[in-house]
Amino acid sequence: MVADQSDRPIPAERAAGGRPAPTGGDGSPKIDDAALFRAATAIEALSEAWSRVLSNGGAAGGDGVPLARFLVNAPARIARLSAGLRDGSYAPGPLRRVDIPKKSGGTRPLAIPCVVDRIAQTAVMQALAPRLDEEFAESSFGYRLGRGVRDAVKRVAALRGKGHVYVVDADIAKFFESVPHDKLLERLAQSMTDGPLMRLIGLWIEHGGARGRGLPQGSPLSPLLANLYLDRLDDAFAKRGAHIVRFADDFVILAESRHGAEGALVRAEKLLAEHGLSLNREKTRVTSFDQGFRFLGHLFVRSMVLAAAPDDDFSELQQAMRALAADDARAAAETAEERVAFDHARRAGYDPGHRVLHVVSADRRLSLRNRAFAVEAGSGGPGAPPVWREILAIPHAAVDRIDLGPQAEVDPDALRHALATETLIAFVDGHGETAGWLGPALSPRAGRHLAQTRHAGDPALRLALAKRFVEGRVRNQRALLRRLNRDRHDPTVLKALADINALLRRLPQADTLAALMGHEGRATALYWPALSRLFAHGFRLGPAGEPPRRVREIVRDPVNILLNVAAALLARDVAVAAVRAGLHPGFGLLHATDDHRDACVFDLMEEFRAPLAESPVVQAINGRAIGDAAFEPRPDGGVRLKSEGFAAMVRAYERAVAREVKSLRDGRRRTWRGIMLDQALGLAAHVEGRETYAPYVIDY
Repeated sequence: MVADQSDRPIPAERAAGGRPAPTGGDGSPKIDDAALFRAATAIEALSEAWSRVLSNGGAAGGDGVPLARFLVNAPARIARLSAGLRDGSYAPGPLRRVDIPKKSGGTRPLAIPCVVDRIAQTAVMQALAPRLDEEFAESSFGYRLGRGVRDAVKRVAALRGKGHVYVVDADIAKFFESVPHDKLLERLAQSMTDGPLMRLIGLWIEHGGARGRGLPQGSPLSPLLANLYLDRLDDAFAKRGAHIVRFADDFVILAESRHGAEGALVRAEKLLAEHGLSLNREKTRVTSFDQGFRFLGHLFVRSMVLAAAPDDDFSELQQAMRALAADDARAAAETAEERVAFDHARRAGYDPGHRVLHVVSADRRLSLRNRAFAVEAGSGGPGAPPVWREILAIPHAAVDRIDLGPQAEVDPDALRHALATETLIAFVDGHGETAGWLGPALSPRAGRHLAQTRHAGDPALRLALAKRFVEGRVRNQRALLRRLNRDRHDPTVLKALADINALLRRLPQADTLAALMGHEGRATALYWPALSRLFAHGFRLGPAGEPPRRVREIVRDPVNILLNVAAALLARDVAVAAVRAGLHPGFGLLHATDDHRDACVFDLMEEFRAPLAESPVVQAINGRAIGDAAFEPRPDGGVRLKSEGFAAMVRAYERAVAREVKSLRDGRRRTWRGIMLDQALGLAAHVEGRETYAPYVIDY
């Protein structure tokens, strides 16, 4: 357990009590532990570290939580991590230990921290590395900013050009497994004052190594600590005639004579022994450029350097981590047991592939069994209390969101568990609309929220983004009409498409928000009547006897009812994506910001409405998944959707969002829910000035 006991910053040049700041062995001021701890455990630092961990990819740690699972409510998880680190309640999770094959032969033991621990360690590494890097010798090239394999190779070639033609080709025996904890922390204490950061690093070291030795390969902090521990080896050779070139634990020593190289080998062996390490004598030798040797995936022969693909440990480890994550995903998807569980869960109203649990009908109850959400089915005669029977239990870690219908029962303990585990619950009314949310507090991204308000308050910035939302909406409307009309060749639809094309050409010239909204309104007036013509089996858009039109309130016709259900499902998904991206759901650009209005969600929904709200409705009707029997008459002459019709619409929507499409951000294929998060992150990056938002446009 680690805690920061002080809220007062300590200046780098002074320590507590007004005394001069402690100095290291070379007389330079030591790193201020307390100040660096506060910087590394701040939410912003942890959020930046999370971005790096996410981009690196990698497998789950010992707790089994993969990156995709952590991504759910990541801002809230990071805030909790920051608080835990600072109040001392944080403890690292279990390491996942696996052996992976090495390109050079044999295996390498990996100890993979949990995602949350990788975030904390990355934040500490990013805060500490620039400070420690100032101490490191010029002969060190691995895991340092602005340095890499190419620089190390150039250094070897340069030394050869100066006459250092004899080489100690060295290999430390099981370096990462052998580093003594006590000596490593003693070395760290020479550079940093004692405090909460030192204790946190000590906790990780102790957690990662057995019997007081070892740095876990898989930890983001291990390469930095490896460099620190071997820095004294670099210093020793910098003061002598031989020259070391080191990339983490892989190094060569160059000398002008064989005698000098053999003496360097003896010194290296002695220095390593003093630090609790040893050379692998079977892989260590004295050689020369004439004989040739390999270093960092390059072959050095005489004056030639034969380049190969970089073969450093970092790239090898990262590739192994990503391969392991891919193996995990394949194993999880391909086991017969999971396929059976998926089918069983879907029948109970849960889609395991997307982790949305639908509990909507009157004969269902959401309850709690141990620490898992349970779905119960009720039975009993008229007037008698229902008898509940559990039909499904889902751990909270496997649920992203629960949609709770107005007639479904719910156990208060299940609601409390949802709050404790940050599981979002959407309360859904009888029309499928979102009546309210139960969930954690808003993401603590005040800077991002301010950037949103700056765009919302600046007419030029607001218009620029609003154009992109409208463009995405209209282009995807056009794409859906084209796909549905591909075989029909309806002339009315073709005319609407031609007019929409003309409107798209005029969109960039809109110089006010009102003009832009006018273009969108004209596109909508073309789109809905055209779409109505593409429904089959006698369905049409709007009340009977009236021109086709989209109705969102006081809805009595089947198509508009289904469109509202699908739009509400989409709104809940986009709301989750917006919050996960650290956006304030209420700050809109195309849609006006107002109380009790998720304007940002409506903005982001624009480009998704055609493929994920309107297209599933067409598919459900035309494919006969929903027919007249899904509706019942109302006293006012309209119809209402039966519960089985609602369930069929949910299934149609889930089939749509389960499809994989290509991401604009990195070119990889993701389900539509992943694309929603991509677009929300893209909007966040746009308002913060890091990139330009582009709508997701489908191409049928």
